[in-house]
Amino acid sequence: MVNILVAEDEEILRISLINKLIKHWPQKVSITSIDSGSEALKMLNELKPDIAFLDIQMGDISGIDVVKQTHHCCHVVFVTAYDKYAIQAFDAGAIDYLLKPYSDARLKECIERVNVRLSSVPLNLKQLLLNVNSTGEQFIKRLKIQIGNKIWLIPVEDIICLKASGRYVKVLTKEREALVRMPLKNLCEQLDPDIFWQVHRSTVMNIAHLDYVKNIDHEQIQAHMNNMKDPVAISRSFSHLFRNLSSD
Repeated sequence: MVNILVAEDEEILRISLINKLIKHWPQKVSITSIDSGSEALKMLNELKPDIAFLDIQMGDISGIDVVKQTHHCCHVVFVTAYDKYAIQAFDAGAIDYLLKPYSDARLKECIERVNVRLSSVPLNLKQLLLNVNSTGEQFIKRLKIQIGNKIWLIPVEDIICLKASGRYVKVLTKEREALVRMPLKNLCEQLDPDIFWQVHRSTVMNIAHLDYVKNIDHEQIQAHMNNMKDPVAISRSFSHLFRNLSSD
């Protein structure tokens, strides 16, 4: 049984969401619904649900403030008619951000995402934004990128490659490419060097996305990355990293 809290101050929307969750959720669900932020905060602390679907603008206390003030850490989905709160929502640890009006298909996508996360421990704000490696060093877990008026907070593990572009960094993932307004050196200082290997003065690759490396000649090695068309050139200064991996 999955315990869900729904907080929405508009009755029609609250009932609609509840009915859709019952219809589309693959497991049995127990749903508690309330219509205010203050009640949401109280029920989170008392009922300790597995998941909370929170409206952001609820008059007395916003859904984001509810998450910041609660003593109970659960998986959170924010539901709102405004896209301007997306960064704040993900900074508060949200799994997903449903923009009203959302389709059944979008809700089912959200449910699938939540179910994947149900097997993991919910993250608080510090855990969400920072990754601690085996030596105790802290590195960012998410990177903000912007294309036009759209903003994403992408998990760093989704980054395939980083390439310096003047005073910017081109970030390549399977889904998109974007520029980050930061020198490559500064960004690398925030990433785990056990995962992000510098292979050229202007290129850093995520070793987790490496498919294979190939010798081009006695001096040049190329790294072929999953979900990336063009290979990554590895300079002689960094070729020792791949000496035991390269093939003819």
